[in-house]
Amino acid sequence: MWRTVAAALGLALLSTPASAAGARIDTDHISTRIVVGNTTVAPGDTVEIAIAQSVEEGWHTYWENPGDSGAPTLFGWTLPSGAQDVRIQWPIPERLPYPPLVNFGYSGKTTYLATLTVPADWPAGDPLPVDLTIDWLVCSDICIPESGSASFEIPTAAASEPDSSVAFTFVSARRNMPTAVNWPARLRGSPIGMLSLNVEPRGVDLAALSTAAFFPLAPDLIDNSAEQTFDIQEGGTLALTLTPQGATRAAPVDGVLVLTDTSGLRKGYALSAKGPERDIPAPAAASAAAPPPAPGDGTPVASAPGAGTDVVPAAEGGTGFLRAVVFALVGGLILNLMPCVFPVLALKAVSFARHSHASAPARIGQGAAYTAGILASFLLLAGTLIALKAGGTEVGWGFQLQQPLVVAVLVYVLVLIGLNLSGLYEIGLGLTRAGGLVHGSSGVGGSFLTGVLAAVVATPCTAPFMAVAIGYALTQGTGVTLAVFVALGLGLALPFLVISLVPAIGRLLPKPGMWMVRLRQILAFPLYATAAWLVWVLTQQAGVDAMFAVLIGCVLLAFAAWMTGLRQGGLQRGRLAAALAALVGLAGAVALLSPSLAGVPAGGGSASMTAENEGAEAFTPARLNALRADGKPVFLNITAAWCITCKVNEKVAFRGGFREALARDGITYMTADWT
Repeated sequence: MWRTVAAALGLALLSTPASAAGARIDTDHISTRIVVGNTTVAPGDTVEIAIAQSVEEGWHTYWENPGDSGAPTLFGWTLPSGAQDVRIQWPIPERLPYPPLVNFGYSGKTTYLATLTVPADWPAGDPLPVDLTIDWLVCSDICIPESGSASFEIPTAAASEPDSSVAFTFVSARRNMPTAVNWPARLRGSPIGMLSLNVEPRGVDLAALSTAAFFPLAPDLIDNSAEQTFDIQEGGTLALTLTPQGATRAAPVDGVLVLTDTSGLRKGYALSAKGPERDIPAPAAASAAAPPPAPGDGTPVASAPGAGTDVVPAAEGGTGFLRAVVFALVGGLILNLMPCVFPVLALKAVSFARHSHASAPARIGQGAAYTAGILASFLLLAGTLIALKAGGTEVGWGFQLQQPLVVAVLVYVLVLIGLNLSGLYEIGLGLTRAGGLVHGSSGVGGSFLTGVLAAVVATPCTAPFMAVAIGYALTQGTGVTLAVFVALGLGLALPFLVISLVPAIGRLLPKPGMWMVRLRQILAFPLYATAAWLVWVLTQQAGVDAMFAVLIGCVLLAFAAWMTGLRQGGLQRGRLAAALAALVGLAGAVALLSPSLAGVPAGGGSASMTAENEGAEAFTPARLNALRADGKPVFLNITAAWCITCKVNEKVAFRGGFREALARDGITYMTADWT
């Protein structure tokens, strides 16, 4: 009740024009105070406004260039006609590491400065009304978009008595703003793919420097997670080593150089560096990337991400990008042997064997459709990852299996396919004749759907080489991410694509016969086993009640499949009743999904994680930060119930001698469950 009353009072205050010193925006994680500069304001004058934010401990917001993920804070101003656009000054950012990502932003207390000009014809003595809306993304282990609005007035009367607290707010804010300098600065590339920023800082004691860091306004210029080191060269030049992200700029590069001296004092300098000298080999075909998206139409935004200058990809010299593509291709090939995928692919092999002597166009059509299904699935997954990452969400490979509903639906699909393989009913006698998903008809649609199913069930079975490729792809730009995922899909599809394109290989397959029926029946059991494993994953996520509901749903599916099989087997009487009974069973199974998965208990995977990692510390951001602050090394094992590779590592690699080595070297072993 009191929370409701407080919220109502807060909304009432925000909706009422206030003096600048009293204007506030308070949300769950950020408290914002708006202060107008302590000066005399007359028509035509420029007034300074401080936007002081206090971010909840453990949370952060983002700079103009948010880094590897996130989104910058947006300011929307509604001003009287004639008032000039507001200009925002951003404080010096800090690096916010969330391995393997590094973001740029703010934590704790920070203050933005804004300037606006009062219309020259504004009546003297009348206060100038201002409406301000702020949208920000505030993140900890999750990201939450928040926003708030405030209305306040800028007095245009005679000067009042100076307010020391207001003056101190602006003095402190200006101290944290980067100083604009025109120091000579140039980016220089090297043939081995390194990038350095050479600056001639004037009036700076280089001998007293402790650290140096460069924050480019443009995204995707450098590898944000790479450590930046500096060297002082002859003539007082500061050489800061950067690592390319896969793109360099021909135009001048703007950014903030942050220098920290041995006393811990940080100072920022806004500078513009000339584009890189052509020590880096130019790519064979340079393509321009799209500029960052502009704010929504119709919203008067005074500050947004840095302007979009054309970016051309830099050649990687056959290192990072090419290695990731090769690893993805090899990883896709290995996926064909993984326990999640093998049953589906074995079914596809049966289909190829049945039609190995078909015409070349028919075989090629099946292989192309199967490949298209896999590629479409992986591109959809990559696109979703890119979109979520752009929105500030920290996601990784297999993120869809973190949703209990997705896991439950996969259980149903695998059980239905297994019942089909066991001969309880047939797929393809009606609606699905266009494809023949599992029982081996020659439809192109069926090959496409088989490719989709193979891609879906492949997600939890991460092959060894895939970890390197996917980890690289998820920290790169859109083009690199899509290329790696396409290579992964091609690797998964390659064996059957080759069989469909090379007739000699297809003729080596056994001729159709009774062995196909027996193989189908045998392959049902790996699918049942996979479904059982997914039910265990579901239990970690949503508890035993959800597990029981899905198991009852599987029973209803079996009943529906049995009724369908009776009807397909030539039932003389009761065909309509059998069809209705099958529909009722199917509807009952579907109905059990929603209520059982509506509420997911917090920390659903903690029980299994504790059992499998006995003696390990459970991950919390506070504990990790405390260990790092004390200078203690930490080995953080991020696992998930649906990640088979993770479980194998925990059973085989993260045991015995490994634990002893950690203890011997004073390394804390910490586990986090991503389930």
